[in-house]
Amino acid sequence: MSYRTRVAAAVMAGVLVATAASAQAWAGRGRLSGNVQDPDGNPVEGASVKLTLDGAGPDAAMTNRRGRWALAGVRSGNWIAHVSKAGYIPTEHEVYINEYATSSDRVTLRTTLEPGGPSDGAAGLAEDEAAQAARDLLEQGNDLIRQGDHEGAIAAFREALPSVPDASKAAVLVTIAGNQVSLERDEEAIESLKQALDLAPTNVDALQLMSRRLTAMGRAEEAKAYLERLPEDLQADPEILVREGVALYNQNDFAGSVSKLTTAIDAAPDWVEAYYFRGLANMAAGENAAAAADFRKLLELEPEGERAEEAKQFAEYLESL
Repeated sequence: MSYRTRVAAAVMAGVLVATAASAQAWAGRGRLSGNVQDPDGNPVEGASVKLTLDGAGPDAAMTNRRGRWALAGVRSGNWIAHVSKAGYIPTEHEVYINEYATSSDRVTLRTTLEPGGPSDGAAGLAEDEAAQAARDLLEQGNDLIRQGDHEGAIAAFREALPSVPDASKAAVLVTIAGNQVSLERDEEAIESLKQALDLAPTNVDALQLMSRRLTAMGRAEEAKAYLERLPEDLQADPEILVREGVALYNQNDFAGSVSKLTTAIDAAPDWVEAYYFRGLANMAAGENAAAAADFRKLLELEPEGERAEEAKQFAEYLESL
């Protein structure tokens, strides 16, 4: 995910206009693993986990008998993890992968799949023609997501929704919202998330996506209300903090930007993007040593790529002053 910024500092030959690094190929050195379980905590074997970054990514992984999966060879970035299995409601997560993280610092993604197929529980779909059609539509939606057809996926999930049990409707609506975000239809996504939260007020995926999208749309006060409804350990959302830090930077509040980005780094110490923007903010504030340190840290975490080359130039320039 990228954030547009403007930089008011003259560097070397002229004025630099800075943006986050543009999208690159998804391949890299990173790795992500996780586990998938049902609402009772039992492992879900044979679930598909598809990772995408800007619509592209490696082949899907399948969970083993313990519900575990792993994917390697991906670059740093904010990835979408789509988790699905026949008989369950698909769900999506947004997760930051740092390809240079140590094994102890790597994220482990935990997913709970709600039943959406034949089941003895109340969450299961009734065994009738409409229920079978709904299950088929959910699977069709999953396939369309894997093909990158977000419009088709939305239509399939919308058609299935009336026959999905109330306990699982929120998960479907969050998935619909994720596809709407992929199509840059944020207002529609917000409406879908409101519907999800009406059904399940504590749904973590809905609350996170709602707060992130509202922040991205410049509606920070609204986002804060949803963020505060998350469990305390999830309220320091690095993505939102970085966006807020960039917004303060663009308002020439460099001290405020540094403070916000520092909080983001405290929450996600290996997030390259936060060091990049804090370096820009420190540089604009005249804190050259601190800015150089941020760019050096970026190079330590991400030694290659377009942003790394830019950080190297910044660091060398600042250290020469």
